[in-house]
Amino acid sequence: MIFTAVPFEALRLGADPLQMGVLAALSPGTYAVLVLAGGRWSDRAPRLALARLSCIGLVGACLALGLADSLPRLMLAVPLIGASMSLFWPSVQASIADRSAPAMLERNLGRFNLSWSVGKGSGFLLGGTLLAAIGPDGVLNVASAVAFVLFFVLPWPNRRLGGGPDPAVPAVNPTSRAPVETSHTEALAIRYRPLAWIANGTAYGLAATLLYHLPRLVEHNGWGPRTYGIFLGLVYFTQTFAFAILTRHLDAWRFHRLRLYAPQVLLAAAALSLPFAGRERLLLTAIVAGLGLGVCYFSSLYYSLHAPAARGRNAGVHEALMGMGGMLLPLVGGWAARATGAFWMPFAVASCAVLLAVAAQEILYRARR
Repeated sequence: MIFTAVPFEALRLGADPLQMGVLAALSPGTYAVLVLAGGRWSDRAPRLALARLSCIGLVGACLALGLADSLPRLMLAVPLIGASMSLFWPSVQASIADRSAPAMLERNLGRFNLSWSVGKGSGFLLGGTLLAAIGPDGVLNVASAVAFVLFFVLPWPNRRLGGGPDPAVPAVNPTSRAPVETSHTEALAIRYRPLAWIANGTAYGLAATLLYHLPRLVEHNGWGPRTYGIFLGLVYFTQTFAFAILTRHLDAWRFHRLRLYAPQVLLAAAALSLPFAGRERLLLTAIVAGLGLGVCYFSSLYYSLHAPAARGRNAGVHEALMGMGGMLLPLVGGWAARATGAFWMPFAVASCAVLLAVAAQEILYRARR
């Protein structure tokens, strides 16, 4: 819901394409800088305590955004979102891996991905509807209340003395693992991990481009914030469907690089066609984009957490590269749009970046053979 309110508030305050790109870069840029430290801290401190600290930070971020009455003040407040989220995601992701026996990791990751993806899709859908009814400040107030509730919804483990995994995690008997099979699987995960990291970083850079540059297109076509919310809601509901399929058919996609490349190509094609799509094609584009994002994210998280140690660090890298993509692509796209006067330029920049990332993944794969 926060990311539904902020772009439209920026448009109301008179942001041009480059300023929208700068605004888009501030939160993920802050996130990318801090999330690596957040991942390392989650290997040392109680993970869910860090997640709760993030909830407090999000309440403060919503209040600061609601008080921003000019574009510079809005830009000062937006980094608080990224700073708060940098503590949440690696801590929660690594906690899931800690609490899962090896045979259950894929299923639990699938459930986690389904839950946050449904929540994100619902947030955009609800945010777009509320934005048309109560405006950005009202949406931010609702988002602040949700973050406050989440503070109490997170599990409350017993008090612990050291850092790393939460105390409620049962110890896993090393003899319960299949040494040869697990060793081979982890070796493959190490090989595919950087490919998925690159894919996910650029894919979510494209997603950030949609977040901040699509509102101008929506307003230009007279569709309004509700269409924006429906579009992004459909993107993330489709991503949820992709997560469900990937979880149930693990062996059909993991360790197959072409099945990682193809969704990225479709994602790039969908974004490139977006500025020229009517309302009906807009929804079809959302479905294609959601499938591509689902494959990239699930692959990156799976390969990051399929490791015997340093899961918090891996989750931090996974999230940091998402933040870097979310920072760079909307910023470069906004600069290109202002320099050329072409409203479709941000989507073209993001599409080209995804295609270049596919080429980079193949080069890296061949170099590591």
